Amino acid sequence: MNNWWLYIKFLLNSTNHHGVHSPFVFALVTKCFYNNKNLNIYKKLQSDVSAFKNVKFLYRFSNYFEFDCIYQPEELNSDYKSALAIGRQSKVIKTYPRKIPKINNYDKNLLIYFQNRSLEHLSEIQNILEQCNTNSIVLIENIRQTSKGFEQWNALKSNANVRVSIDTYHWGVLWFRKEQHKEHFIIRL
Repeated sequence: MNNWWLYIKFLLNSTNHHGVHSPFVFALVTKCFYNNKNLNIYKKLQSDVSAFKNVKFLYRFSNYFEFDCIYQPEELNSDYKSALAIGRQSKVIKTYPRKIPKINNYDKNLLIYFQNRSLEHLSEIQNILEQCNTNSIVLIENIRQTSKGFEQWNALKSNANVRVSIDTYHWGVLWFRKEQHKEHFIIRL
């Protein structure tokens, strides 16, 4: 019952592309989040029905940004790994066995993927956020899975280096775009 109430609160506070006033976020939402083209590539993305929406989102996200490098957890769901790899036409995908990756080069167009349990290491993630630049994006899975995880998500989006944050209920995304004013968006997928 509590999860339904949290989701209803999310829906009441969220918006779609019509409520977005940032050109960057508007383009992201319309061209990536809401890109509902029935692409043939989706046939390659095998997944169970409950996870397929997330798999499609990861494919569209990695395809939209064309990352030079993706840091993903070693124990990441295999469907999610496939979506990131196919969408990205990968140059470099680095898996990390620990909760937090060791990142050597922040100069690339970089995606850093964290699972919810990584939020337990908030200070280590904050250290990574301090190093991120305009080309870095942090994607966090299941930000609302636990109340403590959601509190830690809120702490991360408040980091001074974070300029744009998007909460999609299941995903939390952080950008470090120096040219943009600090804004937080709650977007329905």
